[in-house]
Amino acid sequence: MKFRKVIFICLFIFSFQWLHAQDFHAGVIGGISATQVAGDGLSGYNKAGVIVGGFVNRSFSDKTSFQMEILFIQKGSRQPVIPDQNNEFYVMRLSYIEVPLLFKWQFHPKFNFEFGPSFGNLIFSEEEDQFGIEKNRPPFKTFEFSGNVGLSYQLSEKFTVNSRFSTSVLPIRPFAPSSLNTFFDSGQYNTVLMFTLHYQF
Repeated sequence: MKFRKVIFICLFIFSFQWLHAQDFHAGVIGGISATQVAGDGLSGYNKAGVIVGGFVNRSFSDKTSFQMEILFIQKGSRQPVIPDQNNEFYVMRLSYIEVPLLFKWQFHPKFNFEFGPSFGNLIFSEEEDQFGIEKNRPPFKTFEFSGNVGLSYQLSEKFTVNSRFSTSVLPIRPFAPSSLNTFFDSGQYNTVLMFTLHYQF
């Protein structure tokens, strides 16, 4: 808990200092996420979510820059009802405030490659099946550490589209006691596809 608070305080101070720099750029972000959770026994990016937030970006050279974002992002997993088979379904809803720190490399006049870590704070979690809200599963960890890799395309001077893959480096929670896990399994992990539009002021 204390480690997470220290990280977010340091990131806030760092971003405040950036706002006083002369060569920074800032903007807003909006888009959607397609997510699944490795280790939950399901497959497929069936859980859709919302992404909103902002960013600050500072260039180091003509080709390289560093970007920090603050995002609200919905993650989780979902098993839809299968028609003509049964009425079973399952949905895991997770909402995070997340801070990605990204190194960006412009390898083409309109394309940027990006990679870096992100630090997330869980603000909401819920699991539901055909019987209602589930109460007896292991709790989720409030802190998430993830790795990111992505690609962006500049539509115009102000607008950029971005696609990104993100996965938890540390488990978001341990397996339930009844799960059929192996010795090498350590828990469940968020896996996210992100599609966003960035507007730079």
